[in-house]
Amino acid sequence: MIFTPYDDEIKVINKIHKYNNNEYALLRLTPTMIEKNNIDANVLFRDLLFNKNIVDYETLPNGAKYGVITKAIFLYDDSQLETKMNFYRVSNNRGDRRFSIYGISKLLCDRKVNVGDLLYLTVTVGPKSGVVIINVTNNIPSKSQLKKFFGIDDIADSASRLIPLVKKIAQAGYHKNSKGSGKISPKDAGDTLESLLGIKANNSQEADFEGKIELKTKSAKTLDTLFTLRPQFDGTTIAKYEIKDKSRVSAFARYYGYESDKHLGYKSLYITIGSKETPQNAQGFYLNVNEEERKIELWGKDPKSNKLEITGYWNFSDLQNELYRKHPATLWVNVKQQMIGATAEFKYIEAELSRSPQFSTFIALIKSGGITYDWRGYISPDGAYTGKNHGNAWRIKGKYRSYLFGKIEKINLLE
Repeated sequence: MIFTPYDDEIKVINKIHKYNNNEYALLRLTPTMIEKNNIDANVLFRDLLFNKNIVDYETLPNGAKYGVITKAIFLYDDSQLETKMNFYRVSNNRGDRRFSIYGISKLLCDRKVNVGDLLYLTVTVGPKSGVVIINVTNNIPSKSQLKKFFGIDDIADSASRLIPLVKKIAQAGYHKNSKGSGKISPKDAGDTLESLLGIKANNSQEADFEGKIELKTKSAKTLDTLFTLRPQFDGTTIAKYEIKDKSRVSAFARYYGYESDKHLGYKSLYITIGSKETPQNAQGFYLNVNEEERKIELWGKDPKSNKLEITGYWNFSDLQNELYRKHPATLWVNVKQQMIGATAEFKYIEAELSRSPQFSTFIALIKSGGITYDWRGYISPDGAYTGKNHGNAWRIKGKYRSYLFGKIEKINLLE
């Protein structure tokens, strides 16, 4: 089960991410979990444990006695408590993946946890390696405790050097275009800022500043588009309808599209697709989080059979890689521009620092409707594919942007 945090719990999670950049999983405590101490290990938690070399559930024999026991630390208020966890598979035909937290009943008696509380589970490496448990509903760790345990991360360390440099540049007023005279191109403001910072132009895939922070300049508010990533169609109706994989996005609009007054003679598909609870379109499409198969499924009705079926899907791994690739820690710098004769000048006025997003939050926001997928385009109804695709994209509602990226720090560069 994907556990969805409430707004106040998301704020706590964002506070944690100021100090911890590791991935995490969520668990909402039920009476049965505490009474039997036999807790389901959801797929995000299992992947986290596997990636951190704690346990590979797929290789464990059935039975709690064959489980892997590791140390864990429970952070709360200004304190921490050392305990243990056992990761194991149940002795049944399915071999359900479970875990137990040593002393969970005492935590309940001491009111450090309560039924209904949401637990945040992460894994640290190094001197403090192990599983870390944080209650994000009650007994929340203080900032000083989080900083003491996790320390200051590399991004915050780099930002402490970058921001004063950018402020100095901003407070110096307008700066001439680094390329010299000529018409302004979209990348000129960014190239000029990098030149002023002494960052040489290169083709490296690393972030611009110290390999940690990407620099982006903009003259308007940041768009809500996260990234574009087409679904996969293997095993679906579209795979049978169109043999060529590269043509299947066009085929999807042709097969599921509708006649449009705006694009006469074409099939249009302009829809926003949300979770089943908040589908946000009249065509019946919705997104389903299938955690066991590690997929986001795109469900819809076949216009010929009227059967509800999976029409496409995205693998968790592909979504996660694209999210991280498109959104490293980024300093978004607002810029004003003017022309003095034939040469442009730029003034940098304010900035926002966004941190790397958390994939667990991305999944939770899909389920709650905060993140949706937009299909935008039209296509010819038959024959060769002609028309236009406006870029089908994953998008986030503005009010949830800070949830995905943790804390977005606003910076007045002129003060």
